[in-house]
Amino acid sequence: MKRPIRTLAAAAAATALLGSFAVTSAHADGATDKWPTYGETHVLNAAGGSTGSDGMRITFGGGQLTAQRQDDPDEPGYPNNEIYSPSRLPGTESADGVFSQVALAVGDATDGGTAFLAPANVDNTSYDSNLEDPVTHEELITKVPWNVVTTISGNTITATLTGDADGLTYTVVVTISYTSPQDRMTIGYQVIIPAGNTKPVRLYHLIDTYLGGSDQGPGFFNDPVNCGSGAESGAVVGVDRADLGVVEAFQYISGAPWTSYMSGFYNDVVFGVNNKTDLVTGGEGAHFGPGYMNDLNNQIITDPENDNGIGISWNFGAAAGTFNSTAKLIFSSETVDPCADPEAVSVTNPDPTEVPDPVIDPDVTDPGFDPLKDEPTPEVVAPSYTG
Repeated sequence: MKRPIRTLAAAAAATALLGSFAVTSAHADGATDKWPTYGETHVLNAAGGSTGSDGMRITFGGGQLTAQRQDDPDEPGYPNNEIYSPSRLPGTESADGVFSQVALAVGDATDGGTAFLAPANVDNTSYDSNLEDPVTHEELITKVPWNVVTTISGNTITATLTGDADGLTYTVVVTISYTSPQDRMTIGYQVIIPAGNTKPVRLYHLIDTYLGGSDQGPGFFNDPVNCGSGAESGAVVGVDRADLGVVEAFQYISGAPWTSYMSGFYNDVVFGVNNKTDLVTGGEGAHFGPGYMNDLNNQIITDPENDNGIGISWNFGAAAGTFNSTAKLIFSSETVDPCADPEAVSVTNPDPTEVPDPVIDPDVTDPGFDPLKDEPTPEVVAPSYTG
């Protein structure tokens, strides 16, 4: 079972630095040496993320996203509601412990291909040494770090992720927009598949959840619903800690619909491990995700003790072109109302008619010691910001 890693002092120091600027950007000391393709790290609403009423503090860099919403009342400076881990940030030496990434797979499970990953996850010491190799057919897969260029303008961060495979350049443009004190951010995804491509292309956004000071929670999925006037809201996938008054979820807004999604065991969702991916037994099953060149498996684990992660993905096929999709990432203090947000109403919504029944996790033996989250981690070295 994972647990918070850093000391309170380190957390407070990092938060103090982040909170000093309304808009910030940085290369962390040493980060560009470790991940030369990382690019800059930017922060939206840097003075927020503490009280629950001052909005979210959103950090994005190297294809990784974190969001902090409210400090633990018993540990000021230590966030409760966010993307795991409270002790780690994109753009620092601890970025390989930020369990989130935007990834692209070019290829398929049979013939292999190229997986473009957040730079911190390509040569991730914990990833490589403490887990079984996440690629069972490694001889067929090339793991490539994104080249990242990240800019900030007003309340929007724009990241251009590019990578080369087979003489072709693949591009994903991610835009993150946020207005404080809202409890949700808007994320735009643009995928540019080059002429000459012959392999299926899949985009993924994968995150590990951390809600109300807890690492566990039941997953849920909502089909699109009719909100009146013939319009429907987009699908929602997430985790709901009703007992703590916290919900974290992706909601489809418009554009290319999701092909698949998961709200399952964090290791399985973010890193493609297979601890709980069998839809029948809730135990070990197949691997899913960018390292396996396949779709997510639409799994929803409703066990409230599940160490939850959530993910969405798109399968664009092999045709060259530009594809766009928009979602929201919601950090709500109450159950998400699919019709409450006017921007979520779209006539071009996904229609997941083949959604399996939710998986109620049976008595699965806890995997026990989790090397990714239980190993000691050096204290965070916060970025030195300019802005």
